[in-house]
Amino acid sequence: MYREILPSVLRSYGIKYKQIMDFQTGYRNEIWPVIISDGQIINVTFFKCEPGIVDRINRADSVSGYLSTCGMKTRVRIDQRLLRLSTGKRTTYAGVYSYLPGVTIPWDDYTMERIKNLGGTLGAMHRYLSEFNPSNLPSVYEEYHSILTKMKAYFSRNGVANALNNKLGLSIDPAVFDEYVRLMSDQNLIEGQQPLHMDFVRGNVLFESNEVVGILDFEKTAMGHPVVDIARTLAFLLVDCKHKTAQKVTKYFLYSGYKKRGMNNDIGDDEIRLKLVEMFLLYDFYKFLAHNPYESLGKNEHYCRTKDILVKLGMISLS
Repeated sequence: MYREILPSVLRSYGIKYKQIMDFQTGYRNEIWPVIISDGQIINVTFFKCEPGIVDRINRADSVSGYLSTCGMKTRVRIDQRLLRLSTGKRTTYAGVYSYLPGVTIPWDDYTMERIKNLGGTLGAMHRYLSEFNPSNLPSVYEEYHSILTKMKAYFSRNGVANALNNKLGLSIDPAVFDEYVRLMSDQNLIEGQQPLHMDFVRGNVLFESNEVVGILDFEKTAMGHPVVDIARTLAFLLVDCKHKTAQKVTKYFLYSGYKKRGMNNDIGDDEIRLKLVEMFLLYDFYKFLAHNPYESLGKNEHYCRTKDILVKLGMISLS
């Protein structure tokens, strides 16, 4: 999308280049690796156009930059300026960042060693972030209060309940979301609040063989207790790791990884962590329903695994 204007963006930053490489896409961003005149590779990132994006970028970069000073492999700004790009009524922003090697891995290719290293990396990241206290991060509890309110309203609609029953053979009690609102409110009161990543898996972690060599996309960063971040990643992994039991995934990620390799014992209460995992699985289930035709969901393996786990946990019912 931005290939034609990329040379002028580079000129605006005073950067001479040899080659523009193939672009990469992210949830919010379009990323172009560029080989510059001295042979180094940099990333030019074009951010998604949305309200509050500049604040979101600055928050993400502050956390990512701090972790880089701690020795973790994160993208950092090479130039502190964000470039404002306007076309008609559309305004977006671009930035220049360091380049990280490595690749993302397929969602069903998490080996035991990779799961352990993923947990170890999150544990180490939380240790470092416990010493970092930025003043501008949103509260993860407030963000999810809004999300849970929307989820309850969605599942309370008669049309949704009927479609769930008739098209998918499922039902859910909307009152369950009140329980999660209370749970998140309670977590806000305990000690140990700190910056979190909140999207730590899948396309946001770079590997070389079994080793984690890069952490991407801090745009969902928020203040909260580490158990919330742990639960978010565990919910992803339970769906992704289709060849491993939930017990094995938890053992590898949490105990062999987060605690042992990450040298971090702050894993929260077991019962609370499980309830948070359920909440995140329901959130992912909701996103499948809200953004896809119900008739197509049976072909989506991620949806099917999420649904099956929730049925097994008793969070949704077969009707």
